[in-house]
Amino acid sequence: MRRVLKVAAGSFWGESIMDVAEAGLGLLRDRVASTDAREAVENAVQDRLRPLIARVTGRAGVGKSAVLAVLESVPLDADGLDVRWREGRTDSSDGEVLVHVIAGAVSPVDTALLSSRPRNVLDGTVVVLTKADTLDDPAADAAAASQQLGRTVLPVMGATAAGLRGAGAPLDMADVRAVAAADLSPADLMTVDRFRAVDIDVSTRRREALIECIELRGLALLVDVLRQRPAVSDGDAVRMLADATGADALIAAVCTAVSAAAAARDAELHRTVQQISAGHRRVRDAVESYLASDEAVAAEMRYAALRLGVPIETGSEQVALEQAVLWKRRAAAAGDPDVRRAALALCRGHVRMLRR
Repeated sequence: MRRVLKVAAGSFWGESIMDVAEAGLGLLRDRVASTDAREAVENAVQDRLRPLIARVTGRAGVGKSAVLAVLESVPLDADGLDVRWREGRTDSSDGEVLVHVIAGAVSPVDTALLSSRPRNVLDGTVVVLTKADTLDDPAADAAAASQQLGRTVLPVMGATAAGLRGAGAPLDMADVRAVAAADLSPADLMTVDRFRAVDIDVSTRRREALIECIELRGLALLVDVLRQRPAVSDGDAVRMLADATGADALIAAVCTAVSAAAAARDAELHRTVQQISAGHRRVRDAVESYLASDEAVAAEMRYAALRLGVPIETGSEQVALEQAVLWKRRAAAAGDPDVRRAALALCRGHVRMLRR
């Protein structure tokens, strides 16, 4: 059976890459401890293991805090790296991962900041059109922003998504069902003032708690779900609203960016220790042993797949063999040396799978 493996943290051979990598890096450190390259290798390893800084940027008032709350609500698998989120300024694009938030039309400030970021599959940049619940057609607005920026822009109901993930008051589905059962017109859920003033059996304080949690638009969507499907469970109704917020697409994009940043660090570590070994003969065997290890081969494979924008296919020995042959042929045919190296890394990875 053929399976497609996500290019993210985790071993292709059944163990956590980070667990194995720490052991391999520890062995490398031990083997160079008595050499003149000890400090250089130690610095390279520490640079690989330092916390990954990710920033949420955007102009004041665009909804950065809500997006940050959504991202902080989920554990991001970054090969064991500690991901530290920061709110960034609009005049700085520093950070291995950058989540830039816009609201409404793209501004010159947005364009200037994003133009300072590289444009490739490993650039670690995610762009979000938040407050999508306030737009008539958020998908169309996001598409227009994508065309203007030359980057994919994801529409997200930031405050609603954050509320569902525990950033505000807890969601009381009994109150939501009471609102859905009341004699309300669509106009009564169009403005906060109208909703506060309407005569229903839900107190003002409880109405405000609903708005604090999921915003008025989120409440309107839930009410619509409950009216169309009265028998739907609370859990299913909430999941339908969660799907509508766009949070899952945002988290998936950020997970890919984080994985790419970790993979880029692996590639940089490998380049650095190769350079160190070129100038320090006594560490060459230790470096070559590390680079031939499972974790190093898997890391190179993951980086190559990200660079080429392809999945890693796994499954039977026949699948691994087919993939090894395929990437060997692509390496031989590649005119670009970077593509050739990436194809060879994928070939080596599939060959390693055959040996497991």
